[in-house]
Amino acid sequence: MSAAEATVEAGQPLEVTVRFAADRPTEVTGGQVELVRHGMVAHAERGWMGAGATVSLRRSAVLDRADVDPAGPLVAGQHLVRSVTLAVPAGEASVDGYLVQQAYAVRARLDVSHGRGAEAGTAVRVTSRAAERSWVADTTAVVDDAGVAVLGIEDVTGRRLSGGVPLTGTVTVTPCRTGRARGVRVELVLAEQVPARSPEMPLEEDRAATTVVATAAVAGPLDLEPGAVLRLPFTLRPPLPLPAPSISAPEFTLRWLLRAVVDRPRRPDPTTTLELWAATAP
Repeated sequence: MSAAEATVEAGQPLEVTVRFAADRPTEVTGGQVELVRHGMVAHAERGWMGAGATVSLRRSAVLDRADVDPAGPLVAGQHLVRSVTLAVPAGEASVDGYLVQQAYAVRARLDVSHGRGAEAGTAVRVTSRAAERSWVADTTAVVDDAGVAVLGIEDVTGRRLSGGVPLTGTVTVTPCRTGRARGVRVELVLAEQVPARSPEMPLEEDRAATTVVATAAVAGPLDLEPGAVLRLPFTLRPPLPLPAPSISAPEFTLRWLLRAVVDRPRRPDPTTTLELWAATAP
């Protein structure tokens, strides 16, 4: 069995070809081809005695199915080829996160009149334009000066994030008081949020995780002096492919953040965080 493309965009059709070679005289009485999503979401659960634990909820779902028509009798060595079209629902996406994973596969089964039928499967990557999260491009940055310096992120090439496409811009550092920093860096962060399934699961709690996917040093050790504003250009290269798009689902939300950090030893770091709109489809 083979899919026309190993990667398909959510909301688009997927062409699948099933090839069967009879190793003995047989009769194909029908069959099915299915698009299946396999997922895992990690939840935080607290026991009755207060101890916390991680519970991984695994689930699979058939997203679309097509029947294979009966082929009648086949002689040994005869080949059977059938093509079907499966619909990939909008809102789906392959995800390889810390709390959330989603993978997709096409599986086929052919039934024969006597004996065991034939089964096969192949993996498919589902990409997303993440259009429902495009509004984040108009959000403002979240600033935490830690009482030391106000950071800004300016002249960013775009708020739409694509795998392998460099992000360039300028980090501004406006010191509030005299200090010393080990350096300035920018980070590309995948932020995952898994809400508790209350009231069905009263012992569950919301769980969040952040993963720094890429980082770039902007400046080395520096002195911070009020009135001396620093302008520091940067280039950050996202991985190709991105492990996930920006996506919101009932079970989880995945956000992509561009974060500038002034690194101070043994003290709170001033940060500025700008949300990006990440798409895994062109």
